Amino acid sequence: MKTNKNLSTNMENYLEAMLLLQQEHGHAHIKDIAEKLQIKMPSVTEALRKLKKSGLVNYAQYSSVTLTGQGRRIANKLLSRHQILFNFLHNILRVDKKTAEKDACQIEHVISRQAIKKISRRFT
Repeated sequence: MKTNKNLSTNMENYLEAMLLLQQEHGHAHIKDIAEKLQIKMPSVTEALRKLKKSGLVNYAQYSSVTLTGQGRRIANKLLSRHQILFNFLHNILRVDKKTAEKDACQIEHVISRQAIKKISRRFT
């Protein structure tokens, strides 16, 4: 189940990356987002324009990027799902860290609310 029906998996990944960068540095820059997601800066710029139109980020050319309240709520949900899934895959199923990280990143976008709650209650 998508955290926000209107957002693609890629857009959700941008929000999550920005949240992590904001937690580390208080803000994010296009270059930092591009490095974190291993993509080119023009792709980040285009995504930020879309996210700004959706009211999820504060963005102006040549300045730092921050999440709006709504963007932060979505990103926090995604990060929480990611952490629950990573812990389940790595600590319970004993999947190696690299694979657990990759799988958690993919699953977090499609898992149902019911399934993530049951995993969370049972194994965290």
